[in-house]
Amino acid sequence: MMAARATMAIYPRIDSYYKHKNSLNFDLMKTKIMTERKSNGAIIWIAHVIIGIFMGFLAFSLNYLEEVL
Repeated sequence: MMAARATMAIYPRIDSYYKHKNSLNFDLMKTKIMTERKSNGAIIWIAHVIIGIFMGFLAFSLNYLEEVL
């Protein structure tokens, strides 16, 4: 593996280490299977509400304990 700064002026690169790197496929979210997937919005909203209530209770409890201790 060559140092990146030392090889910026050399073209083509002597090593081929850069060929082993991959990137994420962001086009995957635009495919037919992802755009036509079924989702139940009510369950997701209920889960968000439950998590929000739990996080609010936790924040209140920690604030109260901090004041008491």
